[in-house]
Amino acid sequence: MNLMMCNRCVVFFAWLFLATIAHDVHLAAQESGSVQGTVNLALNNDPVHGAIVLIIGTGLVAESDELGHFQFDGLAPGTYELLAQRQHLTAARQSITVLAGGVETIAFMLELSPVHEELTVTTTAVDSSVFEAFNAINTLDSFDIATNIQGTIGEILQDQPGIAKRSFGPGSSRPIIRGFDGNRILIMQDGIRTGDLSEQSADHGVSIDPASLERLEVVRGPATLLYGSNALGGVVNAITPHESFLTSQTNGLRGQMTTDVSSADAQAGGNGSVQYGRGRWQAWGGLGYRRTDDYDTPEGPILNSAGQLSNGRVGLGYAGAGGFFSAGYQLEDGRYGIPFAGRFEHAAHAGSDEEPLIDADHQRYGLRLDVGARNLAIPFLDAVKISANYLDWHHDEIATEDGREEVGTSFD
Repeated sequence: MNLMMCNRCVVFFAWLFLATIAHDVHLAAQESGSVQGTVNLALNNDPVHGAIVLIIGTGLVAESDELGHFQFDGLAPGTYELLAQRQHLTAARQSITVLAGGVETIAFMLELSPVHEELTVTTTAVDSSVFEAFNAINTLDSFDIATNIQGTIGEILQDQPGIAKRSFGPGSSRPIIRGFDGNRILIMQDGIRTGDLSEQSADHGVSIDPASLERLEVVRGPATLLYGSNALGGVVNAITPHESFLTSQTNGLRGQMTTDVSSADAQAGGNGSVQYGRGRWQAWGGLGYRRTDDYDTPEGPILNSAGQLSNGRVGLGYAGAGGFFSAGYQLEDGRYGIPFAGRFEHAAHAGSDEEPLIDADHQRYGLRLDVGARNLAIPFLDAVKISANYLDWHHDEIATEDGREEVGTSFD
């Protein structure tokens, strides 16, 4: 029965993907117009590369090239509102009327600004900016993450307004939002639950490496009710290249690399990613590794607070005017110590001469498929998106005593 259902799912996704491409061909065949334009820096008129240009209410997104140029094709005649923005630059908004068979031109001028207005495309019913959303949203983009890199999501968010950190050691930290913890805070990756055990107890952490992310979104307020009762305190959504490729289309090859070190815990980490685009197709991949030693304090090191985490990801996506498809695979493998946990084991085994060291060894593997159609031109339906996510999580709690390791508890 499960095999039959799996086969039907594969057939359905294949059919929907082919329908998506056919829908793109149909749109291209219709009489339509185009919008082309440039994004420049107001200070010296230099072109802005990598700026995101969004047509409000349509889901259409383009990215400016090295010359600051962007273009939208296959637009139905009508009036559109465009929003252009880039990290740590002001956002600019203009309206333009598209005629059938015409090519309209528009120019945006952006300025440097300490307050930036990111698009929030994963937490609202329609594409809008943070300032227009009715719920409280904090967004950390890739620049914010790179300039304050930390080993876990809990650590990198702890300085945001209304957010603290729950930690049973550096490896097991998790965000506390408005005083809520546990299953009152929903942690997601690309809009789907992470599948880990971090909400179950204080010695289970969120294993996602912030250096591998495109951005972090934190949602508070009434919008959290849309995600269920276990999101009452807030929602944290970690956006990876799998989700962001829809808004970062590029031709050719590009990549980035980050490295970081710290002295208090002898931390050393690195993360690299690459993205290649050709036409409407995008491929991406990345690798990362991070390790720490026992955390040092003025009173001495915190025994068994060391940890390590490695991760990798690869994916392929197609994004057209009428639909999109993407598939990706990710893996994480890590181990971290749980300080002072051995005291409880030592109390349970009074005959032992020393406290055992308790570590958490975990692996997470994920396979994800997304397929959808947009710009359907149906009065009651604008877009359809289906996401299928398979996660395999394994977690061992290991006690090390007299040089011997023993698995005490396993989770699957």
